[in-house]
Amino acid sequence: MITAEDLKNFFERRKLHMIIAADAEPRVHQRKNGNIVSVIPAGGVSIALDPIAQISQGVFIARGKTGADKEVVDRDNKVKIQGDLGSYTLKRIFIGGQEEQDYYNGFSNQTLWPLCHVTFQQPIFEKSWYISYTKVNQRFAKAIGEASRQNSFIWVHDYQLALVPKYLNKPKDAVLGMFWHIPWPTWEAFRILPQKKELLESMLSCDFLAFHRGYHVRNFLDTVRREFEVRIDEETNKVYYNKRMITVKNLPMGIDSDVIKAVAQQSQESSFFGAIAKALVDIDNQKKMKNSFEEFFKKYKVIIGIDRLDYTKGLAFRLKAIEKFLKKYPQYVGKVVYVGIIAPSREAIPAYKAVRKEIRKLASEINLKYVREGWVPIHLIYQVFTRKDVMNFYKKAQLCLVTPLDDGMNLVSKEFVIAASSVENPGMLVLSQFAGSAIDLTSALIINPYNVEEVAIAIKDGLEMKRQEKLRRMKSMAEALEDKNIYAWTEDFVRAAIDAAK
Repeated sequence: MITAEDLKNFFERRKLHMIIAADAEPRVHQRKNGNIVSVIPAGGVSIALDPIAQISQGVFIARGKTGADKEVVDRDNKVKIQGDLGSYTLKRIFIGGQEEQDYYNGFSNQTLWPLCHVTFQQPIFEKSWYISYTKVNQRFAKAIGEASRQNSFIWVHDYQLALVPKYLNKPKDAVLGMFWHIPWPTWEAFRILPQKKELLESMLSCDFLAFHRGYHVRNFLDTVRREFEVRIDEETNKVYYNKRMITVKNLPMGIDSDVIKAVAQQSQESSFFGAIAKALVDIDNQKKMKNSFEEFFKKYKVIIGIDRLDYTKGLAFRLKAIEKFLKKYPQYVGKVVYVGIIAPSREAIPAYKAVRKEIRKLASEINLKYVREGWVPIHLIYQVFTRKDVMNFYKKAQLCLVTPLDDGMNLVSKEFVIAASSVENPGMLVLSQFAGSAIDLTSALIINPYNVEEVAIAIKDGLEMKRQEKLRRMKSMAEALEDKNIYAWTEDFVRAAIDAAK
């Protein structure tokens, strides 16, 4: 297993100047009680990259979002970030008004996001969105160029910055790698994008390009083959185009299992969820509850789902599967509770508003159908919780449902495995076969999220699984995740990119 210290030594031996570029920032500054504090966001790609930035002591270029973000930066929009593993420079790019709406809510998340996910959400094509997307990508490329120096390793992340390689005036000795975190669709889907050639040509400007899954790589290579006159070495996945060579590979992203274990092992007597748990229990029992968080999990078999509000997460199908479960196995009525913790997301986009409306209506209908005195089966909580709270959910829940319709990776499933594997009687994971993490978490109960009966059966199997069987499965998955952690993933990516650049 590669450790943080191993990765630090790797960077020092290579003498690399690391530059990481991603839309989301790894630290957000906010005002609290009159003071400006640095806050680690609840989740996402940037959280996983934060320890890499610390270890490499490099530069992280991201989009600033808050007023406090602006207050703490210097005249070059930079701020020093200190962590347990080291420090790095956070360079913020500030975008305002309509340009931000067009770039982020527009082209990034109403054009590329639905285009790349097989969820049958129609992408929208607006020329003005693409113009703003282009301008923002140019600003990122300029910031990267300004941060570059001898022996720079430039690591661009995800679909929001697909044009950055095109606009980047890369120094000759620099290595340019890009990681695409969401699925890459089939050519038949991607071909409808009006700006398809511009995006592909930009991505082919990299030395190295990586995806989570093997079929994402195959889809990308097929897309390139059908759109351009290229030569592709099928054995090495090298693409020869426009007098350049780019290597394409699948590298499933890991997590920082040590940090998750450390957070999960911290005892937390008082949880924000305690107040919510108390409200979910009938009034007579509230008076008897000393520790509502603990007693809630003792009173019921608790199934949890922790998701960002998004149509790709399969939330409506999940609720229908729970309804099917209650109908198929009535002995669980009054004994099982589903708690769906949903982080609000992209709320200005109509499709996301529609998802929220749909699942609220569906949950209400199911609850009306199955409600009993003192018991309601489904509870949806629109709230962002602390990392400690989330780890407590993972440790206490009997079952975790991760049922996306399409997902590049899904870090929730991996975090659940690490946290739950640290307790004597862990819960079980029900995981969509369409989540990228399914390639690593093969001992989970793998399901097709569209098949609600299959999910209902998996819920029963997970709840009734013997403790020894759960321990065996969770241990197997946890060991795999520890072996393929975030540090191993980073070293694999950097090595492959350097080799490709040669």
